[in-house]
Amino acid sequence: MDVAVLGATGDVGRQVVTQLVERRVLPTTSRLQLVGRPGGASGRAVHGLRADLVDAYDEHAPLIDVAHSPADVVADVVVVAAGATTPARSGASLDRTGLAVANREIFAEYADAIARHGSGHEVVIVVSNPVEVGVAVMARALGARRVVGMGAWLDTLRFRREIAVELGVRRHRVGGFVGGQHGEDAVPLWSTVRLSGHDLAERDRAVRLLRRGRTLDAFPAEIAAAKAQLVEVAATDVGAAYRLIDTWPADLRVVARPWMTHQSGAKTATATASATVDLVEVVLDGREIVVAGQVALDGEVALAGEPQHGVLGVPLVLGPEGWTRVLLDSLPDDETHRLRGAAAAVGSALRTAGVVGGPGGSIAGVAGVAGPAGPERTDGPEAAEPSWVAQVEGVHRAGTLTGLTGVFSTRGVSFEHLATEEVEGDGDAGTIHVSFRASERRARALERAVGRLATVRSVVVHGAPRETAARPLDRGR
Repeated sequence: MDVAVLGATGDVGRQVVTQLVERRVLPTTSRLQLVGRPGGASGRAVHGLRADLVDAYDEHAPLIDVAHSPADVVADVVVVAAGATTPARSGASLDRTGLAVANREIFAEYADAIARHGSGHEVVIVVSNPVEVGVAVMARALGARRVVGMGAWLDTLRFRREIAVELGVRRHRVGGFVGGQHGEDAVPLWSTVRLSGHDLAERDRAVRLLRRGRTLDAFPAEIAAAKAQLVEVAATDVGAAYRLIDTWPADLRVVARPWMTHQSGAKTATATASATVDLVEVVLDGREIVVAGQVALDGEVALAGEPQHGVLGVPLVLGPEGWTRVLLDSLPDDETHRLRGAAAAVGSALRTAGVVGGPGGSIAGVAGVAGPAGPERTDGPEAAEPSWVAQVEGVHRAGTLTGLTGVFSTRGVSFEHLATEEVEGDGDAGTIHVSFRASERRARALERAVGRLATVRSVVVHGAPRETAARPLDRGR
């Protein structure tokens, strides 16, 4: 399977592609597509980033490809890390409305291109802030179940870590989720916390100690007070500000620590990328796993008896085809109240940014994006897949055919016919003709992937002669 990272040269995008390669999430026959913007710095930098990744990880790197146009994005999993960000500096605040306005059209442009030209099976993981905006725009074009925001999963990992630190255990021994809106409207769901090796009574006792007699009703006021304290302390000693955070309850630390990291002038790119790669790995793995994420709900969750319609972070089951169901039992009153507040905040923010309409916050029309089923497909799974012939000039070397077949098999494309012939010249290469059926977009992806094989000198894909509209593959689309 192939992965595309939009905004691959940004702080988070660069970390995502590096960790994908370093953690060996993709086999060597899969393709990692680095996507930049034409005519800008990222359009130039993606070429250098590709060269740097190959230099560092050549022994186990996947086939690394470069793309600039949204129409050239071809992958099974698309990571959205493109768009504007809030500067990391002291005194900077996260202007979600400003970011939403700035990034909305970028999200819409990519969503429209994927909907028009994609396979219809891509799973999209939204990283760019505001996560909820990206989810709303992408879900409108591609369908809600294929789009998940990683913000709730990052908040969940932070929550588990803070609990683990306080209990003196490793994070993998702690369960529990964070829902709501990514950032200051995150909702720590204490009722979902589970501790490995603790029975129910021990777990309840530990949670009571961790919560320090507090409920989530006062959580927004606590966050506001914490930020004010941190600004004052950090003005003279940033280290003291972090030491102050360490004295606060675990759920408050979940929000305060990353906020302070941005105030310090650093960024949270490494942690953000790690959480993102977790989700990519889940989708590629073929299993269904319970995570947390921002998704576009259509009544799958009811809070205080009221079905929720709109984008919200919730625990969910994620798998190779996207998310399949939400796992959220009846919640205590304080968690229900905070989740409803977060849902209202998300709906209000999206309406202010012009992303959704109507008092219920339902996903409505977005500029550049068509209705619920997306724009009419020019190349989708419901159309009969055309036949293609790939003419590959490959080196006479052990592994040439193995590498070639591996590229096809890892993308679920079978050969209709394969034949080889020798070519004139130095005699160290031969031509391989491969006939196969695939969508035009998938054929383009195969051409790029085969062309990246070390044993391949050139590859050209044409429409098969028996097709009534036989033609070379249109790379300009």
